[in-house]
Amino acid sequence: MKILGILGSPRPNGNTATLLRHVLEGAAAQGATTTTISANKLTVRACQSCNACKKTGQCVLKDDMQELYGKINEADAVIFASPNYMGGISGNLKPVIDRLYSYISVTETGELRTMIKSPKKVALLITQNAPEEYTHYIEAFTPLRGILHLIFQGNFDTLVELLVAPAMKGPQSVANNAQLLQKANTTGAELVQPK
Repeated sequence: MKILGILGSPRPNGNTATLLRHVLEGAAAQGATTTTISANKLTVRACQSCNACKKTGQCVLKDDMQELYGKINEADAVIFASPNYMGGISGNLKPVIDRLYSYISVTETGELRTMIKSPKKVALLITQNAPEEYTHYIEAFTPLRGILHLIFQGNFDTLVELLVAPAMKGPQSVANNAQLLQKANTTGAELVQPK
């Protein structure tokens, strides 16, 4: 099984990167092959809303997203990891997410469908300074979880897996939280298990 982790944080050794690394380690311990891509190192233009992808089946913009599409297509599971910036995902990850629009087709009746050939498991990891009881922060990611489920699983029936690391007060908060690291490892291991 191939698992692709897409890191939305600009900090290569910060909380989000540490959380993603431990999720991938949990998957690797179950035999998965893992790869991490840093969105901060990619040149990805914003979606132009040209809808050319609806005619050609692929995005016409030529940048680093083209290589990332290939890695997504090869993966059996994709993990998106981001710090909570101003109630949403980071600016590094947002254009990557927006460019996933090329995987969505729209029927004549306006129904959204995925163009992914085989369903993939998907997870969203969020680190944030806000405490866990601030549920409105977590609820802010609900629409994205539904869209990701549509793209990778083909429907809006449920939301993708969400792992939130709350109350992160410094860049080593995840690394110093043994319970959270265990949860991250378990999340990774569960991604490898059959449904």
